[in-house]
Amino acid sequence: MGFLSGKKKVDTERGMLEIKGTMNAMTLRIRRLENRMAEEQKAAKEAMARGERSIARSHLSIVVDLENRKSRYQQQYLTLETALLNIEEAKDQADVLKAFNIANEALTDARKLLSPQEIQLQLDRLSESFEHISVAGELLSEDLTSTGSTIEDEEKIDRQLDAMEAEILLEKEGVLPPLEVKDGSAETTEAKDREEKRIDELLADLEREAKEEREREAQS
Repeated sequence: MGFLSGKKKVDTERGMLEIKGTMNAMTLRIRRLENRMAEEQKAAKEAMARGERSIARSHLSIVVDLENRKSRYQQQYLTLETALLNIEEAKDQADVLKAFNIANEALTDARKLLSPQEIQLQLDRLSESFEHISVAGELLSEDLTSTGSTIEDEEKIDRQLDAMEAEILLEKEGVLPPLEVKDGSAETTEAKDREEKRIDELLADLEREAKEEREREAQS
């Protein structure tokens, strides 16, 4: 981006910093969702083994909801990743502006999914690395998220993750904030039907596994 200088260059670098911070925050949330999904899947399997079908179904309902949320995070992450790459490879100001327009839309959606604390935590970590870069051009090749990582940084992340326990308590009860859906009852009904179908598929898998387990125990 040698065609940029002065304030434009600084603004571009700050914009890239915000994109990277948001992407890191989303990565942490995706990881958290995956862990939670594994826990609920395990709980559903245990309930099915006890013959508690309704309880297993409740756990699987949470799994499906978390799958949808994970998909939304991943979509926004990919959009930001593409925009960041386009900025780094831009050949003129028009390319930079176009990439930032795409990134701004994704950042707006990401802020609805992530808490301000999560994003700020990652921006603070990136800012510490950013301050130590003496040559502005290094921003394009330096992996800021891997510089200066310490035990203290990891502890900060752990504290931030602990703040999400309130959300997990709601998930345990199957009371999750509803996902945003597009206007239109037909689309809402279709989405619910897909979720019900997914739950039935998961439930059928658990029933088959439980049956096979009982058969193995009977033979032994």
